[in-house]
Amino acid sequence: MSQNQHLRHTKEQLEYSRLDREYDFVKKRALVNFLTSSKLASEAHYHHRVIAMLGQIEAYEQANLKSELKNIAVGSVDKVFSLLDDPEHAARIQRSAFMSALDGIKDGVMTYKGDAVLPLIEAEMNEKLQKFNGLTAAEESALLSLNEVQRNLVAANDRKIKNEFLGAAP
Repeated sequence: MSQNQHLRHTKEQLEYSRLDREYDFVKKRALVNFLTSSKLASEAHYHHRVIAMLGQIEAYEQANLKSELKNIAVGSVDKVFSLLDDPEHAARIQRSAFMSALDGIKDGVMTYKGDAVLPLIEAEMNEKLQKFNGLTAAEESALLSLNEVQRNLVAANDRKIKNEFLGAAP
């Protein structure tokens, strides 16, 4: 045992060197794992942001389409109501509505048969919808595209989500 006393310090140095190499390996492995998981989280976050933006854009386009259709319907009904206010057309329309109501009472079922207002509304709406037939993809895109306020809201929401991700602890 006394013969190996002089080797004790060397063995301790070798053990220390082995532990140091093992620690460096574990540290490098932990760093690689952290960077890999951070990269995957970043890619997933980017994917989530893109999906959120596309969903928001689709919702705004649908809202723009509904608004356009609402404007057509309201414009058509308003035009027909203006005909009802016109004495020249009002008497004829009221007479046909009265006759249609009498037919409904006689048949026991109210229908739009003989009604003068519904065909006027349909004709007016069809006239306004004709401008949408044959739209090119560019014209349709321009019609439904986001306005400046909507674009700013999409960008602000994306910026908010991005800043929340960047501000979160790893």
